[in-house]
Parts: sequence; C-alpha cells; structure tokens
Amino acid sequence: MTPSEITLIFHIIAGSIALTTMSLSYLVKKGPKLHAKIGRIYVYSMIGVGITAVTLFIFGSPTFLLLIAFFSLYLVLVGWRFAVNRKGLITKTDTILIRFGIIAGLLLLIFAIYITFSGQAPFGLSNSFAIVPVVFAFLSIGLAYQQKKSQQTGSNPKGKKRITLHLTYMGAGTISTITAFTITIFDHSIFTWLGATILISPILTWYNIRVNKGTVAKNIISNTN
Repeated sequence: MTPSEITLIFHIIAGSIALTTMSLSYLVKKGPKLHAKIGRIYVYSMIGVGITAVTLFIFGSPTFLLLIAFFSLYLVLVGWRFAVNRKGLITKTDTILIRFGIIAGLLLLIFAIYITFSGQAPFGLSNSFAIVPVVFAFLSIGLAYQQKKSQQTGSNPKGKKRITLHLTYMGAGTISTITAFTITIFDHSIFTWLGATILISPILTWYNIRVNKGTVAKNIISNTN
C-alpha cells in the first residue's frame, strides 16, 4: 500500500467521523455536556480532514479539494471558537482565523479566474465550473468580514449573538462537509457542489430565528448573558 493510499484511508476515516458527529450534534440537546463533547470530536476530525487533504495534495490530488478543505476548516474552527468563547474575549486566535478566512477566499477567487481563462476546470468539467469556487470564495470572505464586524464593540459576541454565529459557522462547515462527501459518492457537477448550500442554508436561517425567539439553546443563553 502506497503512502498516498494510506493517507486517503485516514482522510476517509476522519471524514466519516466528521459526518457522523455532525449529524449527532443536530439531534442531541444543545448544551455544555453531550453536545459539546460531540462537537469537540467533530472539530478534531475536521482538523484531521484538513491535514490529510494537504498531504493528498502533495501526492497529486486536485488543488480545488485542498482549497475547499481550507475553507471548511476555517468555518469549523470559527464555529468552535464561538462555542467555547463564552466571555467574549478577543485574542490572537480570532485575528488568525479572520486572516485564514480571507486568504482562503482569495485563493478560491484566484482559482476561479484560472479556470475561466485557462479552460482547465477540475474533474474534466467545463470552465462554467468557475462559479463554484466563486460562491465559496464570497462565502469565506463574507464570513471573515462578519467575524471581524462582530468585534466592533470591543469583544466577541455573547448571548444570542454568540449562539447564532456558532450555528452559522458550524452550519456552513456542515455544508462543506456534506459537499465533500457528495462529490466522493456522486458525479462531479455544479449541482453536486452547490446542492448542500442551497438545501441547508434555509435550515440554518430557521435555526437562527428559533435562537433569537428563545426556543433553542435558551438555557445556554441565559447562563452566558
């Protein structure tokens, strides 16, 4: 078995754990115990996905998969940061994550420009596929901007705002995780890449509305205001 094949096995294992724990996190009661433990495993498994994605890129996997791994990891790390930062402290970690999100977005834009003008899209697709990295690029840069803007008061958000941001970033990470899974199982197409975004985004909006109404995570919010 080659090093590339071994790395791919670890990548698949980490991705499978991420998918499983991601699903469980939506099913269990939101709070600092079981939900937090499952979330921690999800974050660690996504870090594993990111590390193995870099290694697979070195072995010759498509550049776009590496950029999506960076994008996904950024989302999950920021979502986890909002989960654990109950006091709203601003640290160097937050600054690094904001820069990480902007850089990931810019790299995706550069890749989209490359596809457009070179006509060399990944997976043998046409250059119309460039719309996919453009969408993810604007999401990455937009969410990095939102993260920065949330610090305007001199601290990271607390209370309902913290929870809604946690849901937003973890939810976006969920979209990226499912997207990576679907392109592994199904054919590569714009619909495969953007389907999870189109389907899950309304669910995230619904969850955020419920948080703001106090019907989700009410006990967490009341303990951290």
